[in-house]
Amino acid sequence: MKTVKFLVLGIVLIMAFSSFSSTQINSNRHHVSEKSIAPISSDTVLGVWKYKMTNVDAPYEKGVFFITKKGDSYDVAVKLTTGMLTGQDVLVKGNGINFNVNFEGLKRVSFVLVVEDDKIMGESYSAIGNSEILGVRQLPEQ
Repeated sequence: MKTVKFLVLGIVLIMAFSSFSSTQINSNRHHVSEKSIAPISSDTVLGVWKYKMTNVDAPYEKGVFFITKKGDSYDVAVKLTTGMLTGQDVLVKGNGINFNVNFEGLKRVSFVLVVEDDKIMGESYSAIGNSEILGVRQLPEQ
């Protein structure tokens, strides 16, 4: 009888210890570091973005986007070699931003951009045609 009681107690202890160790292994397997989680915030689009465009005339192929936020609204300014332009109808959703710019008076160009880490990419659409855009965030010097 003592032998049976000893075996049952041994089996219960082994089961208890093995359940603790398997729980620990499983919890470690599903651990996600905070650095790998992308922020789900519209503020990812904010910043200064140096960009290049394809399929456009020379004055427009390089420039800088300045994307800022005042209260609940976003502002976009586009710096070109020929001067500054102001974005209109700015819409930010998640890590994307859409806006329009009027070039040379009546020429309207629509921008559809997405931010991934420190890169901004997308396209512009106008009556003349489409253009691909690729840019990088300009970080302050340290």
